[in-house]
Amino acid sequence: MSYIKMLVTTVVEISGPLNILPLDCINSTPKKRVSFHAKPHAAPPKPETTDTHPDAPAICPTSIRLKAEEIMNIVERYGSHERTTIAGEWLGRSSFTPRVKTHLAANRPIPMVLPAFPMKSNNRMNKVLGALPDLGDELGLARLVNLCQDIKAVYPPGAVVVIVTDGICYNDLTGISDEEVWEYGNRLRKIAVEKGYACIQFHRIMNMLGLYTGAQISKSDYVKLCGLSRVELHRRYGQPGFDVDKFLKSDEDYLRTYNGYDKFMKVDLKFSPVTKDCSGPKQYKKKIKIIAKEMIVRGVEYAELVRQIYPDSLRLSIHPSSGQTKLSFPLIPQKNSFSMSPWHCSVAVTIAGEFITAHQSAHRQKFDLIKKDGQPYFFRESSPLFNWDARVEFEHHYGQKLVIRAQKQTDQDLSDSDLDKLAHLAIQQKSVSFVSV
Repeated sequence: MSYIKMLVTTVVEISGPLNILPLDCINSTPKKRVSFHAKPHAAPPKPETTDTHPDAPAICPTSIRLKAEEIMNIVERYGSHERTTIAGEWLGRSSFTPRVKTHLAANRPIPMVLPAFPMKSNNRMNKVLGALPDLGDELGLARLVNLCQDIKAVYPPGAVVVIVTDGICYNDLTGISDEEVWEYGNRLRKIAVEKGYACIQFHRIMNMLGLYTGAQISKSDYVKLCGLSRVELHRRYGQPGFDVDKFLKSDEDYLRTYNGYDKFMKVDLKFSPVTKDCSGPKQYKKKIKIIAKEMIVRGVEYAELVRQIYPDSLRLSIHPSSGQTKLSFPLIPQKNSFSMSPWHCSVAVTIAGEFITAHQSAHRQKFDLIKKDGQPYFFRESSPLFNWDARVEFEHHYGQKLVIRAQKQTDQDLSDSDLDKLAHLAIQQKSVSFVSV
């Protein structure tokens, strides 16, 4: 017997396979919240907290070792690396495990740090949908939260991810204004607050350098400190006589990052003011290589700042790497490749709730553009399952979870056609919730 689970108030059993169920046998009564699941699902966890547990008993050394291994198993599952040990393990596991043990012994949350979420790409014609965060950025935050939740499930103090936003390191090189970097970062922080992501924290470069001490900063104060922050970063962490070409020959991870810069910025800077004076393709390519190397120099300096501020944290990275010194962490995992970063792509959602990262120029040929509050937000596969008689909105969440929000109706129930579509979506997605507001 197949069944659809209706939360929170009722469980209804339906005879016959779900894909051919007689929808008129559902006794539909008005409810404030109903969740349909293709298979039984646990209730979602409550928002994270970062409280320590000072009254918890001390953990013995053997328990610390076993718990550290359990946590490292969780962390490793989120990584995607180009090299592993002979046993197939993440190369950085051995160096990060002692840090985890130290935090376990102190009974405090496991700290992780991620330089990321700089600003959206310049290329809003072919790559991204706009200057502000969209569904891709939300999915990236949600995956970080999911990692923290998985750790908290086995270790009550949980984990914390500090996102050290690095847009100011590079925006002047790529032709994006300081104001735009602030707008993007400010909206990103609001999303984290709105969604109750207490395990996500943000840290700006001017705070890390001690140029600003407040947790909040106005756009005007932020813009005033951007240039000084870049100057101070280089003054304090720049290496005299640093030879970027020689460095790239000696560091495979940075060489991999440089090659990535050189590749994606050929598209990224197509409409940027920093390349407008290039007289031809040869000069354009030369300019891209110069900028890519300047970005590597800034990246090396910023990485040292992060290392000194967060010496005991697990270092995450949005770049593919060997995994020796960091956990390469794709924010929107893809089946056959390391995903594009949300600020360098747009996201498409399939009928099954799977997320595909690609340039918007690729998506718009196959998918429908979906807006949120008037802003282009993501692409979605065309399907009659998303065309309802009732006025509804579809929200696509991390983990192939679909929330369908219906505007408050009269006393009329959903039409048979809408109930049929709801049932078929429940088959396709991992989780479908219907909410009447």
